[in-house]
Formats: sequence, structure tokens, C-alpha cells
Amino acid sequence: METITDMLQSEFVTLHAKFKTVSIIHLKDLQTELSTWQRDGLITKKFYEQNYGQFLFHPPETLQNAHSIIIIGIPQKITPVEFFYNGKRYQTILPPTYIFSEIRTACKEILSKVLGKNGHSVDRAILPLKLLAVKSGLGKYGKNNLCYVEGMGSFTRLEAFYTDYEFPIDDWSEKKIMDSCKNCSLCQNTCPTHCIPSERILIHADQCLTYFNENEGDFPSWVPAQSHNAIIGCLHCQNICPQNKKYLEFTRKTLTFTEEEISVILRKTPREHIPQTLAKKLVDFNINEDYLQLQRNLSVLMKE
Repeated sequence: METITDMLQSEFVTLHAKFKTVSIIHLKDLQTELSTWQRDGLITKKFYEQNYGQFLFHPPETLQNAHSIIIIGIPQKITPVEFFYNGKRYQTILPPTYIFSEIRTACKEILSKVLGKNGHSVDRAILPLKLLAVKSGLGKYGKNNLCYVEGMGSFTRLEAFYTDYEFPIDDWSEKKIMDSCKNCSLCQNTCPTHCIPSERILIHADQCLTYFNENEGDFPSWVPAQSHNAIIGCLHCQNICPQNKKYLEFTRKTLTFTEEEISVILRKTPREHIPQTLAKKLVDFNINEDYLQLQRNLSVLMKE
């Protein structure tokens, strides 16, 4: 007889996705580990509050009787970006994992279809997904602190959901680092801000270029001007990683911004006054929440 796990595996094949399941008894373990990082000085209080403060280590009110968490990894491609300003064409990228809305919807539809048919419910889990993925065995850490899933590399969008179905297997395990990282230092040597240490898995996240260009404020003066390589985020350590080599050639359709749209962004036009076509692009590519940072990020890319 086909089990719920079997049915989910059959459905997730359509997304080329993989998943693992863990018991909600491990929610406390996730919370404790993050708190320990701050307590031991591995991350600053400011970084903790900015990046981990939104996590909820309990099921939502809509699913108080949750038993399991499903963590899903879906391969995602690089998005080429081109934009025009003052008659000149510029090219950059949007790294994998930033575009999430369609994937999240597709995952929930599959889970609702299979579990709903069997009398169960699902709802999104707002949790530290990289840590959850490596603790479930879905992936392993790279030396750059990213999660690598077999067959996807680090170009993996992670999503997690609660369900009131109790899966027979709890995949919880010890987190692991890829064997290939042990004698490799390519990502360390490539990182423009030198945030990847040798002595631990956890990077100095508050020195990462991604951290700076996802948050407001000027770039620190010590960040090399030539290090900027994406409209948001950074791909230096992932581009150089041998585990990603076979996935670099796969790209999505190009995201194009017209000169008029770039002018709107550079003028810091309030969201409510931006053209509908630009607003749609920002929403479709899930960078609308980063709108306030785009003016700064585009400006440094044009200085390259």
C-alpha cells in the first residue's frame, strides 16, 4: 500500500524537489542552538535580532496539534539581470533562492493535496531553514555556511511546513559539513570581505557582503568596490565552489529594467508612486521588500 511519504515523493518529483521530515519535539533544539551562537559570541546581538528575530519556534495557531515538520529543497537557477541608464547597458544577476513565491505556493499545494486527502492540514513554518535542513539530513553545510543538497548544490530554495500528520520517520540527525570542504579553501580565498573562517562552520555573517546589501545604510569603506556582483545578495563563494560547477550554466529568463524604471529607483521614488510595470517586476521576482536597497546597490554596480 502506498504511504503518504510515497505519495509526496511522487508529487515532489514534478518540482525536482527532495524533502525530509522531523518531529516538532526538535523545535526547542533549533531555538537553543541559535541562542547558543549569540551567547558564545559567534553572532552579534544586532545580527541575531535582525536575522533570527522573526523565527517562531512553535506551530501557528491554525495548527496547534502539529506533529511533524516537512523541510523541502527545490533547485533554483540564477536570474540574469540587465538594466539601462544614460544610454548604457549593464548586466548583473539575481542569485538563486531569492525568488520564492511560486515555489512556496507549489509546495503548499502538493502538501495540501496529499495530506488533505488523508484528513490532515498543513501550514508554513517560519524557522531557520538552513539549520533545519542540515539537521534533518536533507543537506550538508559547506565551509561557506550554506546548505548544499545533493543534485542541487547550494542553488537550493528551502521551504518548511507544519502538519498534524505524524510521519513514521524522524530524520533528525547531527549536522554535517561536506567532505569535499575539508581540504578546499576556494570560497575562503574568494570571499571579498573575508567572512569565512577556518576554525568553525559559522561564518562571520555580519561581515558578509550579502548582509550589507540586504540591509539599509552605506557600505563600509573597507568593502572592495569591485566586490559587488549582484542586484541583491552575493555569489562569489558559490560561483567558485566545485560543488556548484554543473549548475552555473542553468539560468532563468532575464529580468530587464528599462532606463525609465532605473531612473525611478535611483530617485528613490516612494513605492506608492512607482509605475505599475516596475511594481509587478519587483513582486514577481520577490525583491519588492528590498526596494529601498536597490538604489544603493544599482549605484555601486554602475561604478564598476
